[in-house]
Amino acid sequence: MNFNERLKPNTEFIVYMPSPFEKSHLNIINELYLPLIGQEAAMSYIYLQESSNHYSKLETRLHREIMDELNMPLSSFSSILEKLEAIGLIRTFVSNTPHEDRFIYELLLPLTPDAFFKDPMLSLYLYGQVGSVAFNRKKGRLQYPPMPENFTEVTRKFTEVFHTGSGEGFEVPTETFSKENESVGPQVDLEDFDFDVLFTHLKGTRIDRAFFTKEIRMLIVKLSILFNFNAYDIKQILLSSTTQYAGIDKEQLKYEARKYYQKENKGKIPKFDGPAQQAAEDNTGKEPYIEQLETINPLDRLNDIRGQRPSDNDVKLVTDIIARTSLPGGVINLLLEYVYQQKDGDLNYPYTMKIARDWEEKGIRSAKEAYESIMEYRKQRNPKKGGRRERQGEKKPAWMDKSSAKQKSDVHTDSGKKASSVQKTAKDDPELQRMIDEFRKSR
Repeated sequence: MNFNERLKPNTEFIVYMPSPFEKSHLNIINELYLPLIGQEAAMSYIYLQESSNHYSKLETRLHREIMDELNMPLSSFSSILEKLEAIGLIRTFVSNTPHEDRFIYELLLPLTPDAFFKDPMLSLYLYGQVGSVAFNRKKGRLQYPPMPENFTEVTRKFTEVFHTGSGEGFEVPTETFSKENESVGPQVDLEDFDFDVLFTHLKGTRIDRAFFTKEIRMLIVKLSILFNFNAYDIKQILLSSTTQYAGIDKEQLKYEARKYYQKENKGKIPKFDGPAQQAAEDNTGKEPYIEQLETINPLDRLNDIRGQRPSDNDVKLVTDIIARTSLPGGVINLLLEYVYQQKDGDLNYPYTMKIARDWEEKGIRSAKEAYESIMEYRKQRNPKKGGRRERQGEKKPAWMDKSSAKQKSDVHTDSGKKASSVQKTAKDDPELQRMIDEFRKSR
């Protein structure tokens, strides 16, 4: 939820709290959540829980109360809500009735220690915040010994003790009752990872699409966010944590993800940034992956995409793009990835050349401009998904972690533009030219 004109001191809100907040929940908040969300967010959550006991269920209240009791402006409360929503302790709803500014704050119970420590994002986030010593100390305080071994269960079943009667006139209750409305953990969405790209990578492997239950998909999304993995990375991890008959082992998947990340990052663990720091980083304008495309040889990139030696037809396609257009290497790399995904791994020659000539006519001279053109085209083709946050892809697209602030061109419709600075084309790369010459001689 963002601070906006609808949130004012006299704006109404309702606390929806079907689960009683117990001392054990407070202990978990203090031990596990406090280091992650900070003192003010923890205090606000506890206040909403405890203060609701002094009101009738679903009683309407005013935000002025929060300002007075917590001694904070609504802008600060709005920022705190963002943390509580993201960590999975509050769900926020706003009225659909015209001219009615009313919010509902659904309070969720914190995860159990078992669920918290098994959640890859929360446990690693906590580890990064408090360090190994405090992390293990907290874990030790919340552990409970396992059931002793060499015992056989002799519990009787319900039907062995009770006998059902006629049940005449009985109806199954439809009312809403108090319940354990527990958090599901960090708020992530299945759309935060492009599974279509992953399934393209998995063609020809033993990993069946039937293995990808909703639970497994959500775990993959969390791992991709936590470790900044793309579809290629997830594929490598899945190959080490999947068996043909047992499917995908969740614990093994988390273990392999950790091992893969630390191998690539010299034993380091990922670090989460707070909202303010993340916003500052997002505004720097840096797009490492796109910049990296500018320096990669298109034939090398083609080899990475295929995961094997490219076919003669693939090499001919790249050679002809270089020979017949003036597109820079970074643009060619993005073009190859785009077509690869659009055509399910088939680098269709006429289709690719058509887009290449179209981009050349429009004056697209960098991978960033090509990326913006693709994103704008997709947005126009499917307006409903225009606001969707795109993540992950083929080393890396589908389509990149960060969208540009402005979409500057369209693959098929926007007017052309010329580069403001002279850039080298693929033809200017001596090593690439030598490889092309060798390919032509071998044909």
